[in-house]
Amino acid sequence: MIPLSSMGRLVRGGERLSYGHYAVDASQWQALWHMSAVALPMLSFWADELRAYGLFLEGDQPLLVSTAIDDKRYVGPSQRYPVAEWGERVAFDLYGVEAMDVPGDGRSALDGGAWDITWPLAQRPGPGGSHGGALKASKAPFWVDGNGVSGVFGLVPDGQQGGICAEQCEAGLGHRGVIAQLLGRTPDEAMGLVSRMSAGGYVAYPLALARAFMQAEGRSIEPAIRDGWMVLLEIERISVHLHDVMLTACAMDAGVLAAHCTHAREALARVCVDHGATRRLTDMIRKEGYRRGVEIVPLAQAVLREMKPRLSKLALLVDVYAPRLAGLAVLPVDLARGLAIGGPLGRSSGRSLDLRRAENGMRLDALRATGASEGDARARQAVRMTEMFDSLRLLERILSSFGLGDADEAYPAIPQAIHQEGLGAAEAARGDVWVWVRLKEGRIDAVHMRDPAVPVVAALGRIMMDMDVTMMPLALRSLGLSTAGVAQ
Repeated sequence: MIPLSSMGRLVRGGERLSYGHYAVDASQWQALWHMSAVALPMLSFWADELRAYGLFLEGDQPLLVSTAIDDKRYVGPSQRYPVAEWGERVAFDLYGVEAMDVPGDGRSALDGGAWDITWPLAQRPGPGGSHGGALKASKAPFWVDGNGVSGVFGLVPDGQQGGICAEQCEAGLGHRGVIAQLLGRTPDEAMGLVSRMSAGGYVAYPLALARAFMQAEGRSIEPAIRDGWMVLLEIERISVHLHDVMLTACAMDAGVLAAHCTHAREALARVCVDHGATRRLTDMIRKEGYRRGVEIVPLAQAVLREMKPRLSKLALLVDVYAPRLAGLAVLPVDLARGLAIGGPLGRSSGRSLDLRRAENGMRLDALRATGASEGDARARQAVRMTEMFDSLRLLERILSSFGLGDADEAYPAIPQAIHQEGLGAAEAARGDVWVWVRLKEGRIDAVHMRDPAVPVVAALGRIMMDMDVTMMPLALRSLGLSTAGVAQ
């Protein structure tokens, strides 16, 4: 049993709405941001027209708190949690709800003043161009995506301190209106859309959503389905890590390493297709299982045969080029923990959290990677390689006992609950993905998806401080920063 923190006790003093979700009044909400006690790490913040939400991690368990929004205003948590600023800006762009007592300047996250309407998800949207976000920009951003420079996410260089002005980042043309598309859909309809949210989470995103639906609907899952999900998630982990190692190699002129990663990833894609799956595992996860026709056990066996010899050779090349990454783009331990940064970034910076360790049915003996504390690009590359070997070991353990064990226990209904709510998570290759959903009459009434890149964006100011702009493409690629999930 995890000891309750001071913040946890304050949150649990509110009204329980669902598992791990408590509603507090305005005074309790404000007290959370002014407590002198050690703060719980905040995973995500979001708001709609009616309520503001904060998702925390207490030990390895999620804790969700919300409060009612009064006259389109609420006390913003970014005064204590910098990671909340992005959610505050997004909430204003989509709903017109305003965070009070916050250090930000109200800059737009999504609407650069070019939208046809302002606050499009509000009950009463405003006229287009009224946000004025574009008028506040003091410098022209350069645009990045998961491949480095030239994308749809704007980063503004800091001319005085060096590095990046994280609070001035913007999604620009990368915003796709995912939340608007999900609202009102049935769970089955939502799965296909979420499956294509981000190339770093074609499996992880729909898996987190499927787990949220399980909790909301009070369902359990059979061991064979659970193990099948694990297999697909580990194959995706290998693929994404190969991609990120390749991008880093390209940026530091390590052509031989990049070529080996590309060939290995292509071989993995061919194996997936040969066994009834898609190349990058899109559209594989279903609400209650996985796509028909995929041969999970033969697929896992073929991945082991194909990837074992390739990864052994790849590890030698990674060691050869590792000195070029030493000391680059350091993520300090305190920042990784304070912003709840996960994945290889967090685990290479002293934050060892891995959500897989808390999953039912997980073969814990296969997860040997302990991470590092150096926090630089070299440590991140090493963690990715170690985790790929862990994924192969995990596939072997799953195959040796596939479908055995007890089914997960279903969540019983909460008395007097008005809506069905669920919170699901998955440990993606680049960090933990969290999805919260509320169902009403069998359709999505509210939804939030937390991408692991959001806290990384909040950390860019310190990571890139005093860095020459010519080194930023290599630094960004070493971070594995995919902005698709941020600009949702």
